[in-house]
Amino acid sequence: MNQNQTENRRSHKKEFSEVAVLKAGGGALTDVLRDALGLVGGMRRYVKDTDTVFIKPNLTAGAPTESGGTTDVRFTEAVVELVKEAGAARIIVGECSGNESRSIESLTNLGYKDMCLRQGVEMADLDFAEFVEVPVRDPLYRDTLRLPKIFWESDVFISVPVLKTHVSAGITVAIKNSFGLIPDVDKLNAHRDQAIEQIIADIAATRPADLVFVDGRIGAEGVAGGTDFAHPIHAGLVLVSNDPVAADAVSTRLMMQNPRVKHVQWAAEKGAGNDRLDFILMRGLPLEEAQIRYMSPADQIMKETGGKVRICELGACSRCCSIAAGPVGRYTHNPVSLLDSVEIVTGPGEWDVPERINPRTLLLGECVQEKYRGLGKWIGGCPVDPGAYMKALAEFDIVCTKCEQTVKKAVEGYPEDELAEIRILASNKTVFQGKRNKAAMDDFLLCAGRCQAGYIRNHARRIHKNSDIDATEYAVHKDGCGVSEADVREGIRELFEKMKAKKKAAAEAASGGTAAANT
Repeated sequence: MNQNQTENRRSHKKEFSEVAVLKAGGGALTDVLRDALGLVGGMRRYVKDTDTVFIKPNLTAGAPTESGGTTDVRFTEAVVELVKEAGAARIIVGECSGNESRSIESLTNLGYKDMCLRQGVEMADLDFAEFVEVPVRDPLYRDTLRLPKIFWESDVFISVPVLKTHVSAGITVAIKNSFGLIPDVDKLNAHRDQAIEQIIADIAATRPADLVFVDGRIGAEGVAGGTDFAHPIHAGLVLVSNDPVAADAVSTRLMMQNPRVKHVQWAAEKGAGNDRLDFILMRGLPLEEAQIRYMSPADQIMKETGGKVRICELGACSRCCSIAAGPVGRYTHNPVSLLDSVEIVTGPGEWDVPERINPRTLLLGECVQEKYRGLGKWIGGCPVDPGAYMKALAEFDIVCTKCEQTVKKAVEGYPEDELAEIRILASNKTVFQGKRNKAAMDDFLLCAGRCQAGYIRNHARRIHKNSDIDATEYAVHKDGCGVSEADVREGIRELFEKMKAKKKAAAEAASGGTAAANT
């Protein structure tokens, strides 16, 4: 397909989109998907015998299928079989599974390598893909995207996501599945810039999926972002659509989530598809019959903090909801670090004001009604500024900072140059960073306190994904709720030993290279 044909095909928005929803049942998956696909025209409506077809499952962090976090290989194999029946010239199954796992390990461990061999189709490890720079029309984030060349040059794009909620985007189904197409560094930048929804809407508008098969048999509810798939849910559904925006609009309602999902709205506005139900033709099960209530990220946070964090989402859009939930979501893993409760209110709806208002109440966003703004600390903005929100949380002094204070005292006795290469995290923040430490993978890191267990675990995963470095050679974790100054000094001493070992190894390697050059 040449560039003009590609642009014409991708810029066309259907007057009506079709979404088929069926119960998965106990029959053969290929038959179930064939029946659902038949309700939207059958595979030959979308795939010709000269086409190259790119199929993308969701293999985030290589999570087990039973967690609800990744697409079951048997489901994807059924899609492959249907594409083969249509006579496609070339079939590619590809994925970049995120910063927490090597894609080849995810593809292998979850059965995709064997499946591709069995079916005689290509497997693409997008960690090592050649990327092309693609211009973005009316960008929400950046004016170009880097997309895999093998994907960009394909004729048909089939997305095979899972039915999930997500702390940073409200939901993660067809549109967010394409986040896995871009390089890991671009994913990290979008996270740091609070721009996940913007970039995935840009991807959807630049290259929308031609077909979507949603594996809704087992999904993930609650926070369900990154590597957090602690709450699988058996929805028992399959969904097929010829419009990724419509698929997501319907999926949001199937999970009974807040329909104000910004990336779905933005993708529709950019012409990637239809998000209004009156422009979506439902096939199979009626929406009301198929619905199953998923726990939202806010629900999980309130439940797992024992009610210490209460988020009241009064019809807020996904941007303010994700900003509200993100910083406090970490306390689900360590609720004892919360000293006091906090109430967070966001959205334009009516608030059931409690008789006794929590003095630590935050009201987020320009859309909060004026009559409520004086009942707590109101932070305006559309969306609310994350930095202002984080500052307000800190001012409430609701989080234990014992480890932070201990670290500050422990480092006082060291000369500045002695700690120049060290970074120390405690109480969920960087407490100390030496002048030569760049927070890179091979910089020396001390994590102090039980609160940092998740960080050190994810740090090790990212290092494993992106290099051959052994994380234990650069990082130390001193566990415990309330570490002592002696613990911190011991951790620093251990880092000094690691630094000496690294310098010695580098010197030996250099002298060995010199000796080899002289022979």
